[in-house]
Amino acid sequence: MLMTIGQFSKIGAVSIKTLRYYDKLDIIKPIRVDKWTGYRYYNENQLDRLLIINRLKRYGFSLIEIKEFLNTESKEVLLSKLKEQYTKITADIALKDMLAKELKGIIGNFERTGEIMNFNKNYIITTVTGKELHILSTRQNMSVEDFGKYYGILFSKIARENIKTTGQALAIYHDKEFDEKNSDIEVGITVEDREKATKIIESDLCVTTTHKGAYGNLPEAYAAVLKWINEKGYRIIAPPYEIYRISHVNNVPAEDWETDIYFPVEGGE
Repeated sequence: MLMTIGQFSKIGAVSIKTLRYYDKLDIIKPIRVDKWTGYRYYNENQLDRLLIINRLKRYGFSLIEIKEFLNTESKEVLLSKLKEQYTKITADIALKDMLAKELKGIIGNFERTGEIMNFNKNYIITTVTGKELHILSTRQNMSVEDFGKYYGILFSKIARENIKTTGQALAIYHDKEFDEKNSDIEVGITVEDREKATKIIESDLCVTTTHKGAYGNLPEAYAAVLKWINEKGYRIIAPPYEIYRISHVNNVPAEDWETDIYFPVEGGE
């Protein structure tokens, strides 16, 4: 049974404009187009495809991803795509849950103190002489979202060459200005053997603090440290770096993550 584009739109709960866009993208095309009037017709067998498209959109797949999904015949590949999207959704839920808890705390603090935010007030900032670190690293212009990709490359090299690590993952920020989409960042893993290292972090005097919680609030820690450095008269002599002491790899919630921040400095009071 043929249906007009209007009928197909109504049954599938999709606008006519959207169906025309799907046709343009070759996601779902009319079964017939009248050569005289240009009217588009669909059949009932195409409803299943349209319902699958609707469902995949609800799951957060882009139209390009949906097109690839519909054109893939391998069940293993399809299952992998679904599992990957499930991981993204659950991570997003966890992030929103963490943000809700954080906002609840801010509301409670505001009710008690009248302060909307208490930035920079809970960080313990000290100076330490950082110990020498032997790093296997890679330096790229990357976004924060690329960290996993480049850590994966490093761990593959470690496994392939049987390099012994000391278990610390870190990131060094070389740009003077931060751009989360494209910054000069060096990610690394600490290793036991100095000869296997591609970078050595010297045992310089550092101003340091520990940030507890998700990475989205790290700028608050950096702001607190920079303010302290200026107040105490120190000069920054090398790019700052982060050591991820407790993170998602420890299977703990984001509010329990701990990130140590180091600024190599000289001078001071």
